[in-house]
Amino acid sequence: MKNLVQTHSIAWARGIQIALEADGIRASILDEFDRGALGVPGRVRVVVLDDDDLAKAQAIVARLAPPRAGPPPPSWRWQKPGCILFVIDLVLIGVWVALLDEYGLGTLTYAVAALVVIVFIGGSLLIMLGPRADKGTP
Repeated sequence: MKNLVQTHSIAWARGIQIALEADGIRASILDEFDRGALGVPGRVRVVVLDDDDLAKAQAIVARLAPPRAGPPPPSWRWQKPGCILFVIDLVLIGVWVALLDEYGLGTLTYAVAALVVIVFIGGSLLIMLGPRADKGTP
């Protein structure tokens, strides 16, 4: 029995086991119900029961592995600041609500409300205009 793969994903381990058994390689999953620290699932191991099948099993796993992720698309250069503006906008909404509760409607609360709207529109525009940057890429 040889260790083939260690993963945190039981679904990935099951998929490997099914693919191996479809090619006639006997495989088993160990530590499937093992709990790691603080309730986080522990490592699941996929083992090949016959040592002679290890090289063939490694080739099957390599074929099943997803391709490496490439660089982010050009639109992400626009959409990432838009997402950051949305997070800033959530903080500003909290500030605005606190000011509204403390001071009521006044010049300061109107100014913060205007800032909330401007930041929201700016974030929305960046996210919506981002895909335009992808038009020239394959």
